Amino acid sequence: MILARDLRKKENLLAIENKAGYYKWWAGASEFEIILKELNVDLETIKSSVEIKDDLFCIYVGIAAKESVRDRLNWHVNDSHTASRVKKGTLSTFRQSISSLVAHNQYDKTATDSFIDRLYVEWFYSDNKIKSEAAKIELHDIERQLLNRHLMILNIQDNHHPLAVEIKKKLRYLRKLSKEQK
Repeated sequence: MILARDLRKKENLLAIENKAGYYKWWAGASEFEIILKELNVDLETIKSSVEIKDDLFCIYVGIAAKESVRDRLNWHVNDSHTASRVKKGTLSTFRQSISSLVAHNQYDKTATDSFIDRLYVEWFYSDNKIKSEAAKIELHDIERQLLNRHLMILNIQDNHHPLAVEIKKKLRYLRKLSKEQK
């Protein structure tokens, strides 16, 4: 596990192998509280469903089957986050959610980067090749299992955890509003 801001250093990013895999985003208590407040979620109602490790709360899981874990994390952490990328929808869904929650404005790269820099990221490799059908099947299965076992509050797609229904509605709503800002 590494602080996301450390992935802004090229040598740390290049230390991640060029392999398919999956990754988890983790938040400390204060960052988790910010996210929960914006989503109108009470910690006590969800705490037993959230994966917790080393006093960190897992907030998102993602997969890298079509590209390497390194490339995927680089996209989340170091994206240019331009107005054009917001308008075209090519900003990562993770960045869209973070900017919507912390800045209420998907165009606010500075606030988004500042918050992401306080988060932690962890990754795991697949033995299957990037772009292979085997990697796609394996990693989607892992993601689905994790989303069923734990509440990942920033995952929208394929998140069928019983506690996620209202959270996803609120997150979609906030993302829609924040994309309309300028």
